[in-house]
Amino acid sequence: MTTQKLRIVVMNGQKIIQSLVNNEWETTGTIKKVEEGIKPGIYNIYLAKQPSDKKRYEGKIVYIDRENAVFYQQTGKDFIVHRLNAVDGKPVAGTDIIIEYDGEKAHLTQMDLHKKTRTIRI
Repeated sequence: MTTQKLRIVVMNGQKIIQSLVNNEWETTGTIKKVEEGIKPGIYNIYLAKQPSDKKRYEGKIVYIDRENAVFYQQTGKDFIVHRLNAVDGKPVAGTDIIIEYDGEKAHLTQMDLHKKTRTIRI
């Protein structure tokens, strides 16, 4: 795992990856089109936590770092960093997924947002 501090800045349909160098954010790589489903904002993925065994994580994949073989999932206000080789599926940035851990291995399930219903009382 890299100890480099990374964040993603998303705006105007574009995303840039930035790393902290000498207390300043510098753009690394090129500006790319953002995946569908990722909202504009600043994603401080360097704050991501390691997943726990027997735990379930629901949320959107915001970034896949193939170089370091990890991907980042936003769960509420937090970020979880998962190892690509720990999951039994192929994560896609911008999709909502459920990841359930059983030891070192994790099961990846696509979330069906249409099944999530809310009851509104008037």
